[in-house]
Amino acid sequence: MFVERNNQFSVVCYARVADNCSENGGWCDSEEEAQDWVEDECWIFSGEGWFCIECNSHYMRNLSQTRRDKGLNSMLPNGWDDDLEVGIETVR
Repeated sequence: MFVERNNQFSVVCYARVADNCSENGGWCDSEEEAQDWVEDECWIFSGEGWFCIECNSHYMRNLSQTRRDKGLNSMLPNGWDDDLEVGIETVR
């Protein structure tokens, strides 16, 4: 989650899927400052690690493919198309 170099700390992007992934956050004097940096820069915490906004954008552009890759299409009720309603309670 954190990487240290020359007494500086940075958060590592957990996802690293985007071509333009940041890979690391800003270099800070402590782990706490490094975590504050990624929060201020709107990185996303997945529960397993932080991922950068470039990787988040990559996932958002590719939601259908990501869902197929993870085997989540089986969650779609018969007859539904491949849209983003799965997992979101909607009022109709």
